[in-house]
Amino acid sequence: MKIPGVDCVVVRGSYDCLPLQNVVTKLKYSYWSGLHDILPELLRPLVDEKLLPADAVIVPVPLHTRRRRERGFNQAELIAHALSHVSGLPMIQTIERIRYTTPQAQLSAKQRQTNIIGAFGQGNMVVKKANSVILVDDVITTGSTVAECATALRRQGVSKITALALAKG
Repeated sequence: MKIPGVDCVVVRGSYDCLPLQNVVTKLKYSYWSGLHDILPELLRPLVDEKLLPADAVIVPVPLHTRRRRERGFNQAELIAHALSHVSGLPMIQTIERIRYTTPQAQLSAKQRQTNIIGAFGQGNMVVKKANSVILVDDVITTGSTVAECATALRRQGVSKITALALAKG
């Protein structure tokens, strides 16, 4: 899969795989305490197989503050924390969602591309001297969200972006 602004895409598996789909659904729509045990185990093979840059910082795809308040958590942030734990790489929140958008899951592929344009900007932390970022999300479907986040990261001077997701939709 090629996503504009992204150098490499790494996914754990297909969203069509029922066990992975169940984990993603529990992660995205209900905070499930069992995730603390499962997420590191799902991500460890990606680290062990050296599919991720060893000198990167981890950046979760942010939720808008309103959506985070509604949901109570950010699923990409939970995945990023687990990845940080198994890889030893630092996690920072260097981009923020500056515009509230319709949930991408409710939209067609064409609508997803236009819905997300301009939704991300620079957060409180700036990537300093980090040439490489692992951008983390739960599912990559069309790649529109990741592409917009990559644009915001490139504006901060990031030269290499690896997108990581639990599943490819």
